[in-house]
Amino acid sequence: MLKVFGFVKRNPRLTHDEYRAGHVGYHNSFGRRLNNIRGYLLNVASNRPISDSLGAEAVEMLTTNAPADFDDGWDGWGQLMFDHMEDYVGARSPARDHAGPNGLDTDTMVAKVGDDFDQLYAGSPFQFQVDEHIAMPVRRPERKLFKLAQFIKKPATLAPELFRAYLTGRYATLAATMPGLRGMIVNVRTNLDVMTKFFAADAEGFTPEGIARREAFYEGWDVLVEYWFDEPAQFSSARLSPGFEQLREFESVFFSAVFYREVDETVAVLPKRNTPPPFYHR
Repeated sequence: MLKVFGFVKRNPRLTHDEYRAGHVGYHNSFGRRLNNIRGYLLNVASNRPISDSLGAEAVEMLTTNAPADFDDGWDGWGQLMFDHMEDYVGARSPARDHAGPNGLDTDTMVAKVGDDFDQLYAGSPFQFQVDEHIAMPVRRPERKLFKLAQFIKKPATLAPELFRAYLTGRYATLAATMPGLRGMIVNVRTNLDVMTKFFAADAEGFTPEGIARREAFYEGWDVLVEYWFDEPAQFSSARLSPGFEQLREFESVFFSAVFYREVDETVAVLPKRNTPPPFYHR
């Protein structure tokens, strides 16, 4: 399974809520139709600050070295899942899924994903591949959940292989026992190039300014952990309790930075990691 994240900054002409409407509505309607897509989630930054979600005490205790300008670099991120790199690279092509008088017709607008990039975003998305570790499969009820994103930076002195082993081992195993947890997925950013063949060669992301903007955003973190709860108080209560002091001890030794953001999640294509059927599995 190939899992790709794409962080985006809204066009300055749009308010945050206008961006949300445009991305969740019009843009998602094309994104979910990408050829051979196996999962598509959109996460939009919450309108309330993280201190209101988790409480000031929890944020102060659990935050270390958060980048001062982090929220200036994004308003949301999409998650795309495909079985193979070839499926991902070829996803932005006309889709034969538009019903017409002679049966299914080919729709060329799917290849353009709505053709609204310049109006919706400020520059190219920051697109990267992640290695996924499912600490607890997500169980979504038929209502909105509280979703928390934990951003983590690896210490420069710790080998990447050891960092990932410690993170997905003892740390994730303990964190996955928090009461009320409905899902936990660890996503480790990799250096695999998933932009060159997906975006046009003249895209802003390939200019010196676009590269510098992307690298500055990546500088503050290496891992994104997704948590799902019914209520934010469940996370705060667990993390402030004596039973989870080991997590804070682990973070002080093995994380050089850790900070949190609440996001609102839209599931456009429910992730499917099983063997795909031969036709139309969205």
